Amino acid sequence: MGSSLQVVLIHGAVDRAAGMIRVARKISNAEVVRYDRRGYGRSDSVGNTCSFEEHVDDLELVIGDRPTVLFGHSYGGSVALGAVSRGNPFVRAAVSYEAPRTWETWWPPPPGSDIDPAAAAEHFVRRMIGEDRWQTLPASSRSKLRSQGVLMVHELNTQTKQRYSIEDVQIPLVFGVGDLSGDHAQKAAVIFSDEAHSGRVLGLHGAKHDAPMSHPEQVADLINDAVQEISGLL
Repeated sequence: MGSSLQVVLIHGAVDRAAGMIRVARKISNAEVVRYDRRGYGRSDSVGNTCSFEEHVDDLELVIGDRPTVLFGHSYGGSVALGAVSRGNPFVRAAVSYEAPRTWETWWPPPPGSDIDPAAAAEHFVRRMIGEDRWQTLPASSRSKLRSQGVLMVHELNTQTKQRYSIEDVQIPLVFGVGDLSGDHAQKAAVIFSDEAHSGRVLGLHGAKHDAPMSHPEQVADLINDAVQEISGLL
């Protein structure tokens, strides 16, 4: 059985493991594992229409038998919390940054069938990174991001029913949220924290939804603090 602590980073929709590299470089007290979820990056040939439960299964394979701190961004946060809810004994703490609560009536619904998925993906990325950064992206990058729209809409639709519960989870859970993010993200973080036995909300100064890319130091601080908190218990 492996004994050294690892940190597993789980990316969100319209992203890939490479989007976590700035965060990974700031984590100093544990080995870091990044992986491409199905349909993204090096895993794009594995298959796109993956159920939420299959994403959690994949994550548990990555976790293996080593004590682990999870960090999930957006939909990746949902996958992390899905593994936490299963009671995986190797998950010792988890940090979720702005995981959606798409099953809630107050959460914006996924794009309807009348919306072009490519346009939906472009709208999501433009809103997340800002118009200036979008315009500086090479045309090939913009095209690649638009091509992930079908997968993004599919993943959002896997969350329209609640797929996990954290009410019985005993491990430390941190719910990060950018202080410039919208009301839905703020409300979701508070509700998650209230549901968890040992949960807390931590705001990231000056950050929005793309904090792993725009504010990697603050995101890494959340993870490093969680690692420090549990290291004495290993």
